[in-house]
Amino acid sequence: MNLADVMPPTPIPHPEWLPVVGIAPLSEAEGIRLANSLPVTPWFVLSYGGLRHGLDRAFVTGPFEDPEAVIVQHRSAPTEPEYFGKNPEAAWSLLSRIPGWSCVNGPTTDMRELVPVLERELRLPYQWLGDLFYSLQVPPVPHTHPSVRLLEIADIPLLQRAAPEIWLGGYRTYEEALTEGVSAGAIIDGEIVSLADNSAGNGRYADIGVKTLEPYRRRGLSSAAVYLVARELRSRGLVPTWSTGSHNIGSQRVATKLGFQRHGRGEYVVFDGLQKTGGFQPA
Repeated sequence: MNLADVMPPTPIPHPEWLPVVGIAPLSEAEGIRLANSLPVTPWFVLSYGGLRHGLDRAFVTGPFEDPEAVIVQHRSAPTEPEYFGKNPEAAWSLLSRIPGWSCVNGPTTDMRELVPVLERELRLPYQWLGDLFYSLQVPPVPHTHPSVRLLEIADIPLLQRAAPEIWLGGYRTYEEALTEGVSAGAIIDGEIVSLADNSAGNGRYADIGVKTLEPYRRRGLSSAAVYLVARELRSRGLVPTWSTGSHNIGSQRVATKLGFQRHGRGEYVVFDGLQKTGGFQPA
């Protein structure tokens, strides 16, 4: 008997949203409708998955079919909202009411149009960082480690006591993460010290992320965990994807040695001043 069929779901703890005044996020049903309208590409995998699972929140101006601006705030990274649309002034009308963010990311063309508005309104120094997208169109290059294996429902207690900084959390419950999604972990001395999972998917592409505790890095654990997740996703008929900042050379190395190839690029605009003061605060 499958334990998931007889035990109540185990919620994954997620941080509460900071309140927003003057605008309302989409309802969960509206968020799913927005997710279903997104192009099926690696660029929108995270937004699709977060909205479909009711974890992310979205703010929209204009009709869903042809929005002026969309801001998606990811539950796992609320300080890094994603923008796409055609009206940067409309985007600012949303961002100016959302507290806590310190950078914005999105497609390169959209971000190039948004930045002059952010410059005018914030009057703060910023830096550009590339948001690099990869996809795996071939079987992953094998990387194994004796401490790394796929995780199952019986491993939920391990996940519950894992260090918060390695849990990627793209699902509402641990059962969803381990059945609808795929996770692999490095288990050393009875604890998870590295975790790879696909935190989101859109029916064709499935994004993979990995985090490893500092004392256990450079041991091949990340590569072995990502290999198992990528292999399982491909067996389900999905194309594994990977995204990372242009400054994160280590992450890029993991992707390339497993066989991922560059699929495209977006942009981050990072405001160091906002990061140091706890994020943007509406007037």
